[in-house]
Amino acid sequence: MEELLAGIFGGAVVYVAGKSDIMRGALKGIIKMGYSVADAVTSGGGETLESLKDIMAESKAEYEAVKAAKAEAAVKA
Repeated sequence: MEELLAGIFGGAVVYVAGKSDIMRGALKGIIKMGYSVADAVTSGGGETLESLKDIMAESKAEYEAVKAAKAEAAVKA
């Protein structure tokens, strides 16, 4: 389900980016940021990669906590 929503959202972003110069610029900025992160990870070595993995794990844990809280609230309702 999440993959489907991500695909729909991604398609909408690409569609809107093609129609709007502002969105196109924002999308290009996000892509450039991705390249910067990739360069930092590959040139920074293990420490940068470990730091990125920590941030990803923290983000996933926060996401899962919010998801569980919403599910629990739905059960109680």
